[in-house]
Amino acid sequence: MTAGTLVYLFHGHHVLLALKKRGFGANLWNAPGGKIEFGETAKLAAIRETKEEVGVMPVIKEPLGEILYHDTVHGNWKVTVYRTDDFSGDVIESEEMRPQWWPLDQMPYAQMWPGDELWVPYVLSNTKFNAELWFDGSGKLEKKDIQLA
Repeated sequence: MTAGTLVYLFHGHHVLLALKKRGFGANLWNAPGGKIEFGETAKLAAIRETKEEVGVMPVIKEPLGEILYHDTVHGNWKVTVYRTDDFSGDVIESEEMRPQWWPLDQMPYAQMWPGDELWVPYVLSNTKFNAELWFDGSGKLEKKDIQLA
């Protein structure tokens, strides 16, 4: 199972999403994040990936949620989700991602990963959750299990 992180940064009534410019997830809006490297904790990976992808240093505490993804083509992922409004630095575009602040009531779900519309509202409302999603390999969601933590 591949381990990864996502960090949702908030500023007032806006959340920072970034358009993936290349590779896995290209042309989709997502929060900064990525794979956890060998010997790294989820928290350290979340901080590193956010700095690399959008230029800011987040202050994160406890995870808000955990998502298990099962996909017949892309494999299984365990993603730890964080939320913070505490960060330093200026948001910048990187070679990998183009960040943009989105009003909370204008989330681009149609241009995000399939299934995001099921659990991202928990992030927006700062509600702890656990989710497990099963996909058929073509992006079609076959089964879901989402619970409050």
